[in-house]
Amino acid sequence: MRDANGRSNWKGKPRAADAPPLTTGPGLTRLTIHDGQLSLRDARRRLTLAGALSVEGAAGLRLAATGTFLDTPARLDVRGGRIDGIDPAAAWPVELHLVSPALRLEAKGTTDGVLNTHSFGATVTARAPTLKNLDRAIEAGLFGTQPIALIGQVRHDGRDWYLDTIGGGIGRSRFVGKASVLKRDGRTAIDAQMRASQFDFDDLSDDAGRAKAAASKAAIGPRVLPPTRINLSHLWKTDGTIAFRVDRLLSDGGTVFRSLRGQLHLDHQLLTLDHLVATLATGQMTGVARVDHRSGRPKLSTDLRLEGMALDTLVGSPDDITGIVRGRITLSGQGDTVREALSRADGSAAIVSNDGTIKALVADVLGQDLGGTIKQAILHPSERVPLRCLVATFRARGGVLVPDPLAIDTGSAIGRGSGRIDLRDESIALTLAGRTRDDPALRIVDPIRVGGTLSKPAIAIAGSDAPSGKPGVGGFFKALGRSIGEAIGLGDKPAPRPAFMPVDCARLSAAALR
Repeated sequence: MRDANGRSNWKGKPRAADAPPLTTGPGLTRLTIHDGQLSLRDARRRLTLAGALSVEGAAGLRLAATGTFLDTPARLDVRGGRIDGIDPAAAWPVELHLVSPALRLEAKGTTDGVLNTHSFGATVTARAPTLKNLDRAIEAGLFGTQPIALIGQVRHDGRDWYLDTIGGGIGRSRFVGKASVLKRDGRTAIDAQMRASQFDFDDLSDDAGRAKAAASKAAIGPRVLPPTRINLSHLWKTDGTIAFRVDRLLSDGGTVFRSLRGQLHLDHQLLTLDHLVATLATGQMTGVARVDHRSGRPKLSTDLRLEGMALDTLVGSPDDITGIVRGRITLSGQGDTVREALSRADGSAAIVSNDGTIKALVADVLGQDLGGTIKQAILHPSERVPLRCLVATFRARGGVLVPDPLAIDTGSAIGRGSGRIDLRDESIALTLAGRTRDDPALRIVDPIRVGGTLSKPAIAIAGSDAPSGKPGVGGFFKALGRSIGEAIGLGDKPAPRPAFMPVDCARLSAAALR
């Protein structure tokens, strides 16, 4: 028997912490049990079983019990080799089958001596609706997931566990790996390697977790910053290293990430993710991230670099602008999740693109040249001009990002931005205003405005209120009316026009990525 608090009647006197681990079994040379009965009532595992137990001659050990596991019907069958007349220290064969709708667990192997549960090796297979159900049986601190189908070669030696091989699937994720879990000086040390042919992070949540995430999304709307938990309080006695590689990342909503590899190091509640390489649809992200939970609330810090990403992929407008993006993100903040920590972050985030192209129409809108915009829209809607540079550097304080600077230079037009991005609700409120090299007769009064959220930005160009941001006929006439009004002195006093000063692309780009 064991109650929900863990008190059981099968535990003996507690061993001293500095006592050597047990490695031998009971040393039996003869054991006979006729018509035995075994009952197990384990409230901690939510497992209740009862059935016949016998140990006789050449037939060896036999246990056949029925009951319930996690409130579903369950059957347990255990078979062991003969005990009489053999070397009690020799390898002793044993196999176990636990069959239930909540978990199908099978193990076949040998112990190092008769009934020696301290040292054994086995091939183990497990199928369950969630990894949490397997954890109920083996009590390893695992979490809820999508359905599992796993197979592994397992060894136990004293206090230590070894997964010489493990592989299979969780949801639609497929992986292989190995691991060791060692107990030393009251701490747990993990050394593991994992490689996945395909992996979906959503598989690491069970149906209840997915439902909770869906409810949160419905309440607060879609978010870009993940709610991944980074509180390490439950790992205060755990250290280790996990090397991982994912050949193909999957996501129901689609993702620009293609593959992922890196190493996780945990040392006394300091978690470091390094050697990180995330391959994107174009380019890659590299760098280091740390979670420090040695005192106070968890502190997340990042130093990530972006290289070779296509600008049109980032902006989401391949017809309007092209180029190759470089970037750097150095943010740090405190919170129990990634989202909470970044919503309070200080630091900087920057992207730079040089030597691209931009539609001449968009360049004229950027330069607030209404005449040039109308001319391009009518006569040369597809014409392109060089993009000398786009430099977007944001300084972050308390989760609010402010441009410092946000600048675009097409050679014929320049634009500079102001406003903010608030990571607390992921809202965007940016304005881009500029001018062309030649002072236009009619100036677009309305600047380019970027609003919405990180997950769904909305762009308004030339007076357009359309979510697409494409300047339409109505937008032109509105902008034309306001521009003429400004030219003849009607309406508000026009803002002074800055001198045309080309952007120092080399200096600003170097400063942004420093």
